[in-house]
Amino acid sequence: MENQDILDFANMVFSMEYGSTDFEALYPKAYSRECCHIPVHHTIEEEGKIKALLDVYPVTLKLNGSDRSIRAAYIGTVSVHPKYRGKGYFTELMQRAEQDAVDNGFDLMLLDGNRHRYRYYGFEQAGVKCNFSMRISNLWHRCRELYPEKELFAPRYSFEEIDGESAYIPFLYTLYQRRAVTARTREQFFLCLKSGFAVTYAVLEGKRPVGYVNLSDDDKNILEFELEKSAYIPRMLCDFMDGMELEELGLSVGMDETEKIHQLEGASAYYSLSVSHQMKLLCPERVLDFLVSWRKFYDTRVINADAVKKLWRELKVPDMEKISLLTTPRCFMELQKGENGLLKGIPSDWLPLPFFLPDGDAF
Repeated sequence: MENQDILDFANMVFSMEYGSTDFEALYPKAYSRECCHIPVHHTIEEEGKIKALLDVYPVTLKLNGSDRSIRAAYIGTVSVHPKYRGKGYFTELMQRAEQDAVDNGFDLMLLDGNRHRYRYYGFEQAGVKCNFSMRISNLWHRCRELYPEKELFAPRYSFEEIDGESAYIPFLYTLYQRRAVTARTREQFFLCLKSGFAVTYAVLEGKRPVGYVNLSDDDKNILEFELEKSAYIPRMLCDFMDGMELEELGLSVGMDETEKIHQLEGASAYYSLSVSHQMKLLCPERVLDFLVSWRKFYDTRVINADAVKKLWRELKVPDMEKISLLTTPRCFMELQKGENGLLKGIPSDWLPLPFFLPDGDAF
């Protein structure tokens, strides 16, 4: 089946349910003309026409400064023609995708968000994201506490909308690579930032690029940002919201982004924790090793790997439940149960194992 036929089918099904949809524009990292060969397309056809589709986008997660990595099969663009639902096509496609992932040596399968229907197929909640509500009034108040008054008379930063040909891209990619875990090549970097019709702005200090801000299409959420000097995050956000005439913005970061959390927590109106992804383990040992190493990257209090593996062995629940328990807000709830909790006996300052990928890596 030709790629264009697959795209036409996905666009038709999603347009029927959610309004006009163009996957080539929505997810250029997977469906732009130069990239459309990358996803694995699983289809069910009748009389030469597609009736159901499920795509798998391969993602390699790399731990910063090491050769450690894991391979994820990211599930997306799940679509069944409305007239052919109830025939078990979705179940058949999920089974095919899993078998293909196993055959090709993937370590896990991933879904973004918290879609409950996928629990039926063995997926469990995985990962925490910290959601901040940023209001311009709170940010200015915080800036007055942090910076000398003379620094507040004029904007420190300016912002320039960029495209994939921008001369700033190589430097912005080096900022992205400072993350504890990365999932993009240099070629994919800007295509990922374009996902969901988001707009990217280079952050300039004078004429020099010092960061970037990836803003959602509706101007309501910063999907991703990096700044050379973390101490100036509140000021950068102030200047950005002022310049864009925005009173409030949402912003989500992973629990491994400790410097960002420190700056945002003191400047936000409020924040909450929620589930980042759903995960199905194909090679539990490799995934666990990777998450423990990820945690060590930013948290000096991390329990050593042997202790985590011992905890993993002793938990009286299936492996999939273990990953959910050790990587999501469930961990915090279990700790409150004391002797009656599944996690009894671990240190009181234990935090969940990390898992978070920005929206641009979703599929």
